[in-house]
Amino acid sequence: MVKTLRKSKHILNSFLINCPVCGEKNFSVEQVLDEIPYFGEVLETFAHCKSCGYKAHDILPLGENKNPKKQEIEVSKDNLGLRVVKSKYCSIEIPEIGLKITPGPESESYISNVEGVLDRVIDSLKRISKIKHDKEKELKKQIEKLNSAKEGKVKLTIIFNDSTGQSAVIRKVK
Repeated sequence: MVKTLRKSKHILNSFLINCPVCGEKNFSVEQVLDEIPYFGEVLETFAHCKSCGYKAHDILPLGENKNPKKQEIEVSKDNLGLRVVKSKYCSIEIPEIGLKITPGPESESYISNVEGVLDRVIDSLKRISKIKHDKEKELKKQIEKLNSAKEGKVKLTIIFNDSTGQSAVIRKVK
């Protein structure tokens, strides 16, 4: 079943397919055409399986590629709410803890804020520590520093490096 709805400037396509994880025909996919300030027109895809809970989200910029962009932000309690638009091509680096996350074939685009980026990194490090027992102490220290930075106790820098120029830290929203 495919249905198309028009709401103001948004176009929504919605359909149900077999889940890539569990195989049940409970995988709901919705596509929204949207305009994001400082970013341009995008196609957002949201997917969720009602059977197994698998979720996926992607943002596809519809505008032209821009020049490569590198942005640095010092983490503080005052800027945890700054909006972050991260494309699937963006690497994230936090030099103070020796962390660099490079995009792979399953990398996702997302819109969040600085705190949300840190939470995603913390979640990833927790998952890694469950399978890399030899790195558990090092990963735990990284997680502690990230949490301390969120509380304003430690200074950390997040570097967003995007070869397509599609990522941004938005300091002021119009």
